[in-house]
Amino acid sequence: MPMVKMKLVAIATALVVAVPAACGASAQPVQRPFVPRGGVASGPSSGLWGDGSSGQSGEHVGCIRGRKFAVLLTVHNRTKRTITLLGGGGAQPLRDVIERVAVQVLLAPPPPKGDLFRPGLRSWNGRDSSPVAIPAGRDGWVQSNFLMRSCSRLHGHEAVMVNRSTTLTYSTGGAKGTQVVSVTGARIILTRGPLHPRLPINQVG
Repeated sequence: MPMVKMKLVAIATALVVAVPAACGASAQPVQRPFVPRGGVASGPSSGLWGDGSSGQSGEHVGCIRGRKFAVLLTVHNRTKRTITLLGGGGAQPLRDVIERVAVQVLLAPPPPKGDLFRPGLRSWNGRDSSPVAIPAGRDGWVQSNFLMRSCSRLHGHEAVMVNRSTTLTYSTGGAKGTQVVSVTGARIILTRGPLHPRLPINQVG
């Protein structure tokens, strides 16, 4: 009998030790599951608001107090697992001039045959969206919504660059992770816009 009791205790102890180890292994997040793809969408914009050209170097945008501006990125889940996009953020060195107030995440639809362009930009929203699951091999849309405030801090034709990167937050297998995504075309090159724009801001037309 004593021998039997000792074996049972040894087995129970081994189970207690093995369970935490297994939990720790499953709690490791997938590293860098997303890769940027496609172009960048942004807006609304107008030359009457001091906006300039947009391209690979970034978006040339006029700063007007109270103006709302959004930038959309497409990220591809390159893993073989479903990754849940929780949201995003990033460094904001000029928060009193322009602030990223919310991030919207959305599952992008599969690309239609013969169509390389899929508009994903949504209406500006000041609240973060709910998390969204991005299946393996699918794309997600990440929209950063910015609000401009103290544009008077920008002097003359001085240009400042913001939105140099976006930090994605995600989860998989019960573990959370972060990934910094940098797309040069999504950078905002900000200069002072007109004090009294001929076209009302936050409207298109």
